[in-house]
Amino acid sequence: EGELGIGGMMVELGTPVDPALLSIVHQELSIIPHLSVLDNVMLGARDVGRIYRRSPFRTHVREVLNSVGLEHVPLEALAETLPLAERQLIEIARGIARGARVLLLDEPTATLSDGEIEKVFAVMRRLKAEQGTTIVIISHRLNEIFALTDRVTVLRSGQHVMTAKTAELTNARLVEAMIGHELQTGEIAPSHAREGVAPRLSLSGWSLPGRFASLDLDVQPGQIVSLVGQLGSGADTLLESLAGLHPARGKLALDGKAATPRGIAEAYAAGIAYVSEDRAKQGVFLEAAIGTNLVSQILDRVSQKGWMLTAAVRDHATQLAQNFAIDPARLPHDVSTLSGGNQQKVSLGKAAALGPRLL
Repeated sequence: EGELGIGGMMVELGTPVDPALLSIVHQELSIIPHLSVLDNVMLGARDVGRIYRRSPFRTHVREVLNSVGLEHVPLEALAETLPLAERQLIEIARGIARGARVLLLDEPTATLSDGEIEKVFAVMRRLKAEQGTTIVIISHRLNEIFALTDRVTVLRSGQHVMTAKTAELTNARLVEAMIGHELQTGEIAPSHAREGVAPRLSLSGWSLPGRFASLDLDVQPGQIVSLVGQLGSGADTLLESLAGLHPARGKLALDGKAATPRGIAEAYAAGIAYVSEDRAKQGVFLEAAIGTNLVSQILDRVSQKGWMLTAAVRDHATQLAQNFAIDPARLPHDVSTLSGGNQQKVSLGKAAALGPRLL
């Protein structure tokens, strides 16, 4: 409901908007895996004509790709062969290639490294300065908000909370508007290791040649440890190896007992739960109900003789939904109906359902 105007022209609601007027870069990728980079960028463009000839568009698409840091990616490369971050940049390139007067970006930097983010920001600043493009960006990274925007609007639970000039805001005021109360802060301890407490996870000489070097690591029960690294650093591969997705070398022990999972099923059996960075492909079943997703790792607890027990499914799913701030009333709905952030909650919830020793 309401009115939408672009450049003084009213848009008829319920009809597709001309991409030369408004283009959106979705948080969930709309890249077609088996098409080339060139074809993905041109997909949906209005000036292609009834017969699609690639040659007239090659120079323009090459320039757009170069502008977002994809100089090394051939136009003929299939999208499915590219890393997730580069597929996200292709999504951004598609929006830029349209020359849209309004560009909508839904968390476009969530999968990008700092260097890639800065390239995207440079493109956005150039579009604003040289072409007068209006850019609306959704982001939870506050440094991006202060580095890039002129104005900020805060929404909370679907309600408009505040609109203000970015220059008039502080980090603390913005956070308070987002979460609805004053931010509480405390001291950060140099170490949370407790004397006399045995480690939950112990890695000794843990390595995967060509991906990450030998690593020794102890993590105690109740600790949260952050692995920090740019894309390609090996941090994600290290996590995958703990879940049995790569045949790493060295020793892995849980609560003092050797445990070297050779697959995700063995990892689950050992008490290791894994949440993938790519929730759409590996984290959730998009076309299944939220409740079904939440209990999908614990079918043995909610079934009997091969039959799902409706009451057990409902009770377990409701408790998990409440733990992760998912509205229990939406449990019958497909996960595809949720926002990206809520889909991530479902992915975390189904992993937590296992009651893992290591997440």
